[in-house]
Amino acid sequence: MSKKEKREERLIRGDELLEQKGVDLDAPDTELLEALVPAIGAHPDSDLSIADLLGSIATQEAVARLHAWEATAPADKDLLRVIRRSLFRLQQRGLIVPEREKPRTPPARLADPVVPTGYLSPLDGAGNRFAWLVQPRPEGGVIMLTSLINDRAGMRHIASRLGNKTQFKEALADVSRDLAPLAAAPHLYVDWLMSEAYQRGVPRGDREGGYPLLRSEFYAAPATVVPSPVQEMMRGAGDLTGLLKDSAKLFEDNLFDGWALPDDLVKVHQARFRDAQDSTIVVSSQAMGERLSSIMDQAFEEVFETSGSWAREVYGARMQEMALWYLLASPGEPHASRARICYAVHQALADPSASLEEISFLRILVLRSFAHLLPESEREQPEEKPAPSSLIVPP
Repeated sequence: MSKKEKREERLIRGDELLEQKGVDLDAPDTELLEALVPAIGAHPDSDLSIADLLGSIATQEAVARLHAWEATAPADKDLLRVIRRSLFRLQQRGLIVPEREKPRTPPARLADPVVPTGYLSPLDGAGNRFAWLVQPRPEGGVIMLTSLINDRAGMRHIASRLGNKTQFKEALADVSRDLAPLAAAPHLYVDWLMSEAYQRGVPRGDREGGYPLLRSEFYAAPATVVPSPVQEMMRGAGDLTGLLKDSAKLFEDNLFDGWALPDDLVKVHQARFRDAQDSTIVVSSQAMGERLSSIMDQAFEEVFETSGSWAREVYGARMQEMALWYLLASPGEPHASRARICYAVHQALADPSASLEEISFLRILVLRSFAHLLPESEREQPEEKPAPSSLIVPP
């Protein structure tokens, strides 16, 4: 039996129920209206008949009764259908039928914008670091933009890959375990670092426009200058100059294992260092030690104390970024203490009037540049640590 046939059966049953209650279905319109209204709600089938009969009473009162009934949004779909059909019939007969109120729907909620997450590694001794951007895709999974950047040479490597969240977590864990730990970072700052690196140097073998094209998957507008977040994070840290004398403690962390001045920066002093060792003039061990120390002091002065030294600027920026990484990686100890030391060294290097002589971190940095020239017996025996000296890994 079709829905229509079932509805017709209900209407017949409803008429019978109304007649059993004494309603004269053939009465004049006014009398029929007065008899039907009180009978509403007695039975679902009689309600169906009442709605149908009201559609035959050509008065505005019948229209008003049906319109009010429709506004209650009856759960019985047959009843709602008959009410609307009766209203249509009355409208066709010239009666004024109010417009049906449209159901109120909540305003469409705009989807939250998809925002990337940034990741940064600490810097190695050559100024290399990983900078990643990861963004969910509307169709599922994530897109990863991974780069290796250098604070002097620019962008060394750039790649993009798609994957699911599990694959991303595995890639993050692999890099953090085997090369350098990555910490979540503000995405706009990571974007700025990557864009700035690309302006300094394009990756070898990168096709023209490769990085800008890959970046367009994340951002439509050009990258804007974003100051290092560490400036705000260290606000209120107070006077940190008291940390400079013992700043060499940073070398206890294997993240600094590969830190030393590049040979091209101190090669003249290294040559003098070798010449002093190879001299045929016999001098005491104390005199030799003083001579070698003097050479390293001169190297220190030339590298860091000379006006306009690029090393002062570069290492100042590196120490700022190391402070940032420590704070991003973990707000607790020992990272918080190391972050303060790094920032103290940064502040001293950034202040042209600051004396650097008592900064033990810089002293050890210079000493490490000569350590390979010392006799085997005089070298410190470093702990065996697996950390590589550079993030640049040969294929």
